[in-house]
Amino acid sequence: MKISEARIPILIGHNGEIKKEIENLTGTKLNIDSKTGEVDIVQNFEPNNENYNPYNVLLTEKIISAIGRGFNPKKALKLLIEDIFLEVIKLEEKIGKSDKKIKRIKGRIIGRNGEMRKSIEKFSGVSMSVYGRTVSFIGGFEEIKIARKALSMIISGAPLNVVLSFLEKKYREMKKEEFRKIYKPEF
Repeated sequence: MKISEARIPILIGHNGEIKKEIENLTGTKLNIDSKTGEVDIVQNFEPNNENYNPYNVLLTEKIISAIGRGFNPKKALKLLIEDIFLEVIKLEEKIGKSDKKIKRIKGRIIGRNGEMRKSIEKFSGVSMSVYGRTVSFIGGFEEIKIARKALSMIISGAPLNVVLSFLEKKYREMKKEEFRKIYKPEF
């Protein structure tokens, strides 16, 4: 797989710390070409490797993809949790290839001083990255569904206060459901 040259230092980390952490947690070896951005993921078959699992190669690919899409490595490592997913939405597929349109929509998604992006993260429970011509989410299925709906509302031109109202409503519904699960009386 390939990531942009600008994201290679983030993938490697200071003194290779991030690369080592990913390798240790997933039981894989990463071969990174810092000139081209090519990343090869190889299973680590060492006998004392307790994190060996054939599925971890796919997980490692998702983690690297998340880092390549602009996520902090700590947020990308959340993908190791069983019900946490990565979704990458290409803005070109939604609004076309016009640089002017993409720039305008990205400005709406991020909002003034990043307020809209923070609101989407807070009220839906996802981690969000707006990088290049993509918008990416890391979170559970229901959380991503809410964030995706908010994103489609923004892209379709809905006023931002309407999007915020939608997010707040969904947030209240999620909290109410969590409360019900915790305090459900048993008879």
